[in-house]
Amino acid sequence: MAIPDLADTDQQLMTSIEWMLKNPIQDVLDLDYTYESEMFGKRFTLSLLDAGEQNQPVTDENKKDYVKRLIYHKLVKEIEGPVNAFKQGFHRFVNPEYLKVFTAAELDKLIAGDPTIDFEDFKANTHYEGGYSIESDQIVWFWEIVKDYDQENLSALWFFGTGISHQDLTY
Repeated sequence: MAIPDLADTDQQLMTSIEWMLKNPIQDVLDLDYTYESEMFGKRFTLSLLDAGEQNQPVTDENKKDYVKRLIYHKLVKEIEGPVNAFKQGFHRFVNPEYLKVFTAAELDKLIAGDPTIDFEDFKANTHYEGGYSIESDQIVWFWEIVKDYDQENLSALWFFGTGISHQDLTY
């Protein structure tokens, strides 16, 4: 786990940690081995220490250790309960032994689908109304333009035409 892993969950924290690691913090930040977290509208102070360890101030000398522990808690410990509950429910329907034949990428694709839009599939499965068909001049011109779209623009077109984000589809 690294600081960039935080980008998907907490960009502001990632930026703060990067600043802290690049700059002296003595007499600037008043931190100890705890952090604040909000759950269900309530704020909690959580410890980054293992059982038996004494809390201490974060200094320039130990800030890397603090950051390592903070990232671990944010990306692992905070979601441990929900992830375990998901796994338990998921394993009620899918035997974990069956999952061993898949790589992580293959399993992700099975669960979430393919994140790319296949232009030819998109074109072939478009429904036309109002007297238009795949051979209509306007439709031919439309696909001539769209064939050069990148994935971001194809996704925007998909959303415009369907009202559904491509990532929200299940396959």
